[in-house]
Amino acid sequence: MINNLKDSEIIAYDADNNFTPQPLVKEKDEEIVPLPEQWDDPTAWPLWRKWSIVICVALMYMLANFGTIIIVPGVPLILSEFNESGKLYQPLIVSIWELGEGVGSFLVGPLSERYGRKIIYHIGNAIFILCSVASALSVNVSMLVAFRFINGMAVTVLTLSPSIIGDLFVREERGTAMAVAISVPLIGPCVAPIVGGYVASALGWRWAIWLIAIAVGCVSMFSLLVFKETYKSKIQEKQSRRNPNSGPDSPPAQEIARNESPQETKLQSFLRPVRLLFSSPVVLVTSLFTSLIYGFSYLILTTLAEIMQETYGFGSGPVGLTFLGRAIGNLIGLALYGLTSDRYLEYRRRKAGNSIPEDRLPLMILGTALLPVGLFLYGWSAHFHVQWSVPLIGTGIVGLSMLLTKLPTDNYLVDAFAPQGTSASILSADATLKALFGAIFPLLGPSLYRNLGLGWGNSLLAFIGLVFLPLFIILWREGQELRTEGWGYLNVMMKRR
Repeated sequence: MINNLKDSEIIAYDADNNFTPQPLVKEKDEEIVPLPEQWDDPTAWPLWRKWSIVICVALMYMLANFGTIIIVPGVPLILSEFNESGKLYQPLIVSIWELGEGVGSFLVGPLSERYGRKIIYHIGNAIFILCSVASALSVNVSMLVAFRFINGMAVTVLTLSPSIIGDLFVREERGTAMAVAISVPLIGPCVAPIVGGYVASALGWRWAIWLIAIAVGCVSMFSLLVFKETYKSKIQEKQSRRNPNSGPDSPPAQEIARNESPQETKLQSFLRPVRLLFSSPVVLVTSLFTSLIYGFSYLILTTLAEIMQETYGFGSGPVGLTFLGRAIGNLIGLALYGLTSDRYLEYRRRKAGNSIPEDRLPLMILGTALLPVGLFLYGWSAHFHVQWSVPLIGTGIVGLSMLLTKLPTDNYLVDAFAPQGTSASILSADATLKALFGAIFPLLGPSLYRNLGLGWGNSLLAFIGLVFLPLFIILWREGQELRTEGWGYLNVMMKRR
């Protein structure tokens, strides 16, 4: 019987000392299959690498915001050079960028969940640089407007920034990183008018755009050195491709590919942001409010200079300094959020045994309550020509409110939906709404103030903001059930009351 053994068998004795052939288990040249815990987990990366990526994302986001507003002081020079007139072009040159961001954001989230964050980030940066160069070389207003629209589409960090932070940090460590990644960019719209005004007057409006193109190029080079793929499903997919026998932990993207045709997958990927936006009351309410406050903020940004010049007699140079009111509000919000957000989650974890995404919402409720205060103060003090510092304090409160709503919202959506792998699509829908409101409100602002005046015009905005205050209190108390049950839980709430 021994002679009949196969090469793949050995002799083994049973309990009665009878020998039987048994399969040979090879110990050498055996491929080692990585266990689930051996995946390259971005949350376990060294702090220097994680914060290098955060810095890249924050700088790129800031430059994107810079590019939106830096051209505003030079708009009269642009219209004069191209012999164009009319009030349409003046807000359009700014708002067309926001419209492009709305279209681009709708695509970026699904694309990043399908192909990974890294490639979408780098391609967006390359298109950003090319369109900035084309804008600086424009020969007419139409060419400038067209390339600024595409430029806005290429701002991938608008959607990717919160998702990348969610990839890199666990929930209890995410607040500080999110504060840096989201707050630093908010400095851009406040400082850009000052820089743009002096650059346009000294070197011409084209150099304001060249400055952005050069800066984005430098940050892109830094990103090529330090940026690694952060999307866990894409990392697992690449490791599975290198080791096809790893089996048990096939990533979600591969599961989709096995069950659906490529055409169906792509279609569903692009429709996912819309479906998630309207299928969840949590996503719809938070996205709608942060988009409204984003539109209010851009309305103030695009009309503040004219109001301060006509009402208080500021010159073209000093008027740029009036945007510092909002910048100071942003910095106060950044400090408050950075000092309290993660600490509160840790406190809740110690007290209740764990923390939940809704623990991010108390600061958002505070920000929602502050919004009407800032709008009332800004609108009525400017209406009655109160000393110029008072309306600027109002813009600072609006800036504080904006930060205390945006940061908790992004963190909340990432905390709530990152485990399902859909946070990028949800933030894509959120960013699309923000961009659309940011594009529409500057166009509506002049007629709003002309018909209602500064006092009642801003009061109308304040009353709209107040509507959301009780909604966020409900979301804080019932958010966990609303996330899991969706719209059906509203019926339960109504019956309970």
